[in-house]
Order: sequence, then structure tokens, then C-alpha cells
Amino acid sequence: MSAASTAALVTEVVDQALTHKIQNCTDPSCARHAGTTDCPPITVSRSPGSIFGEAVADAWYAAGGSRPDIPAGVVAALALWPQKSPGAEAADTIAAYIAAQPPRVLVRGLAESADYYWRLRPDLWTTARPLFDWTREDLHDTHLAGVQAVTRAALRHGVLQHTGDTDPAERSRTDLMSWVVTSLRHHHSRRSLGEYHTPPDISDLITAMLADDGTTQGQPHQRGEWALEPAAGTGGLFRSTAQELRRRGEDPAERGWVMLELDSLAAAGAAVNVLVWELGPRAVVGRGDVLAQPDLVEETLAQARDMGRHRDDVMKTIRFAIATRTADQLLAALAASG
Repeated sequence: MSAASTAALVTEVVDQALTHKIQNCTDPSCARHAGTTDCPPITVSRSPGSIFGEAVADAWYAAGGSRPDIPAGVVAALALWPQKSPGAEAADTIAAYIAAQPPRVLVRGLAESADYYWRLRPDLWTTARPLFDWTREDLHDTHLAGVQAVTRAALRHGVLQHTGDTDPAERSRTDLMSWVVTSLRHHHSRRSLGEYHTPPDISDLITAMLADDGTTQGQPHQRGEWALEPAAGTGGLFRSTAQELRRRGEDPAERGWVMLELDSLAAAGAAVNVLVWELGPRAVVGRGDVLAQPDLVEETLAQARDMGRHRDDVMKTIRFAIATRTADQLLAALAASG
């Protein structure tokens, strides 16, 4: 991020923080102030991944949508929704609230859900940006209607039931991003990309066979080891491996996970999944061609470290700017009252 971009980010964050603090926000799309509290309940069910993906694609195309990043981003933001509860028991209430929001408020809320994770993992957030850049666009009515339709379809088919549990093992039962990305893309597009995501039951079978065989075959075997997937898609093989580790009483976060993927949308989905599945601080996702970029693993790990340091610097600047701006406003108020 350039110095100018950093400065703009700091200014935007400071302005938002102080505006909300004094409660005089007039932004008609602000999720905190313009959202509705009239939230009738909706019927939800935890649908299988294949049905979930088709429901999202059907809702998007029925609304006249075309580009796949918007509906995939809606699902990603909902999957990242930060409120979690044991057994996802709060999912129905949250779903009703989200489904009731006006379209522009909804877009802002989805953006804030994704932005929440910048402070936790700026490297993954950056890789996932192709799923969320549209939230900063001035969307026309067709896209806004599509966002609302996809949101309601995803909620009805249980996106928060899939991803709203406090237990990462429950959140890792299904690779929703894979089903959504695959369903959104036409058959011809998938063929042209050579993109055929491994079905989850096949991933589970491969992982179980390797575990029974006692071999590693590129999968993590000892605590602290690293695993590499050079054609990761949205991370399906690592999802199965992490679940197998949990069944054996181990914590996947104790391992290192490196996922490399050429397609930007699939790589973005993998970055979202790392957070949803809680693979830990040493799980990274790199986008690029591993055959053409022999140093892609090292570059991905270095970028993660650099972005962590940059995040720390930006947060320090934001805290200082807020403190300074607050002090200036206080002095101005005192001077005016005198």
C-alpha cells in the first residue's frame, strides 16, 4: 500500500470513528444508523453444499446478475460474519436481521463484516479482496437487487448455520466457497480454466486413506510441520486434513499450511476459508503460477510477514490520529464556550 493510500485509509477510519462517536452520521447506507430493526423471522435450513451453491447461482442470475465476484463475495462476507455462538444458536436471529436490511445498508454491512478481519490477518484479507472490492463501487439497481436476492438465498439455505458456530470443526464441515464458485461459473468457463474442484467426499476419502496408511504424501504428519498444496482451489484437501487432525485430537493451528492457486477468485475463497476453518496463524494463501514462479512459496510467506508489520504501523497511526483529532475538537469546544 502506498503512502498516499495509507494516509487516505487513516483519514477515512478516523472520520468514521469520530462521526459515530458523536452520533451525527447522516450516511443513508450506514449499517449502524440507517438499518431497519423491523426484522421478521425467515425460514432457514442447513442445506448440503451442492444445493446451497445452486440456490446462490439461481438467485443471482434470476436477478439479472452476470459477474461472479459479487455473489461469491456476498457468501464470503456472510461466512465471515464475526458473531459466533455455540451450536450456531444465534444464527436465526442474525439471519432475520441481515435479511431485512435495505440493499445499500446491506452492502455496507457485508463490507464491514469482511473488513473486520483486516486487523486479524491483513495478508488473507488482501488475497480475499477480489471478493469484496465491489462493495466500494456505486452499484446500479440490478446489482443491488442481486445482492439482496443472493443474501436471502444464502441465509435461507443456512450460511450462518454452516459458519456461525464457535467450534471450528463445525464450521469446517462444508467448503461453501467451492460450491458457490463452481456453481456460478458456466460449464465452458470451468473447462477453459481447467477448474474442477475436488468433491469433498473424495477429499475426505483421500485424507482418510493417507492417515490409515501412515504416510504423509505432502500432508502434515508431525506437530509444527508444514503442508503445501500447489493447486489448492478453495482449500478442499486441507479442509479434510484439518478435520482428520481434529478427529485425532490435534489442533490444525499447530501446523503450517501453504495454499497456492492461480485463479484469483478461488484463491480469495481459500483465504476466506482459512479464517472460517481456523487453520491458524501459519496458514497462508498465495496467488500465482507455481510452475512459472518457483519462489512463490517464499514470496507468499514474506508478504504475510510484511503485511503484518504494515498493519501494526497503520493501527498505531490511526490511534494517534484519533487521539490528536479528539484533542483538537475538545480544545475548539472549550475555546468556543469561553
